[in-house]
Amino acid sequence: MVTISRNFLDIFLGLEVYVSDSPGIGGKIKEEITDFIVREITLDGKICSGKLEIQESKGDYTCFVMEKRGIDTLTAFRIIARFFGISSKRFSAAGLKDAKAITFQLVCVDNISPENLKKFHDTGNKVFIHSIFKLPFKIKPGMLLGNQFEITIRNLIVKQHSELEKRIKDILDEIKVAGGIPNYYGYQRFGTIRPNTHIIGKYIISKQFEEAVKEILTHIYPYESPKVKEARKFLHETWNFKKALDLFPKRLHHERKLIYYLADHPNDYIGALRNLPIQVRRLYIGAYQAYLFNKVISRRLKKGYLFNEVLSGDIVILKYKNYDYRGRILRVTEGMINRINKLLKDRQAVIAHNVFGYKSIISHGIPGEIELEILEEENVSIDDFKIKHMPEVSSKGNLRPASFYPKDFTYEIFSINDNFRINTKFILGKGIYATVFLRELMKPNNIIEAGF
Repeated sequence: MVTISRNFLDIFLGLEVYVSDSPGIGGKIKEEITDFIVREITLDGKICSGKLEIQESKGDYTCFVMEKRGIDTLTAFRIIARFFGISSKRFSAAGLKDAKAITFQLVCVDNISPENLKKFHDTGNKVFIHSIFKLPFKIKPGMLLGNQFEITIRNLIVKQHSELEKRIKDILDEIKVAGGIPNYYGYQRFGTIRPNTHIIGKYIISKQFEEAVKEILTHIYPYESPKVKEARKFLHETWNFKKALDLFPKRLHHERKLIYYLADHPNDYIGALRNLPIQVRRLYIGAYQAYLFNKVISRRLKKGYLFNEVLSGDIVILKYKNYDYRGRILRVTEGMINRINKLLKDRQAVIAHNVFGYKSIISHGIPGEIELEILEEENVSIDDFKIKHMPEVSSKGNLRPASFYPKDFTYEIFSINDNFRINTKFILGKGIYATVFLRELMKPNNIIEAGF
């Protein structure tokens, strides 16, 4: 059943396996801005949209549903902040949403009244504010239940309605038999044009700070523009920071921050990295943790251990709410296997693996052997995530479900002049990537050309 991916980017990022061996439907996502719509689901189960029904509006914090089109969340914050002449740091959200999409998410802002917020207007028509209300607490990262997706897949390789139906059914059946889709961290966690955030993260935890800086500044990737490639090539050959500033496009904010610093502080690579925003540096560490997690999940599947049955030594999370796994954590012993397998079958529990950090406790038995294999191959240890020279980005680690099912998945097939497309709709829990589900359905030959 398990199929090994032959795609370079999959292998490079650790997404090495499909749990279905049926052929995919192919196609492309994100061809148009309306092809990828994401609506956040609040902790009380409400779906954010142009109109969010609020039972009670009171408290010290002004909140609203932010609709953004074709830009990332932080850029949307800057647009609103610029309108009011305030710092974008006063905004907070439960999660960061795709840039190449139309998204609706809950946002909180300090010290702006609902009446004032209603005056906002974006002349670029990229950001809209809906459903303004008050809350007694601040919206913080992670304060959401999940996301609802409406995604269109165009230019399918299959040109027959019946064959499309069959392929989708076969893939969904195989996912069910396997115990769910591998809960990989998706491509956007690492980047696709420059898929190197995990490499930078590894350099940082390994105390190779000069190598981390050079990876950010000078490593050239195939899909970059000729102008960017030329700038990176020049800096690699000359290490002339002052002249490099004339060559690096202004949109490369992080690169330019490093170059500015190194122009005045040559060889201070730790200082240069610390000159980057802490969120960016944490992203690098998190990306390497994500890569290791992906590798562990892939290795488990390659060894023939699916998600439909537990192994002695597995960690499981009991489920107590819909598609949200936040329940009690158990370490499976031989005597518990039959009972836990029944919970897995009823989707009341899920197998989990470590997102490694310095406080991680390695699984026991075969699952633990797999985790240790990956750490040994990478020549890192969990202690490395306590970063002495940059303690502010140290990570304790956590647990992540190893698999997932899309909830309420529906689709419609359309064809115009033998050109087929599918409109899909489904719900995923927080932190789960829609593109990982779509990857299983589409099985793209070229990740970037497929719109990922």
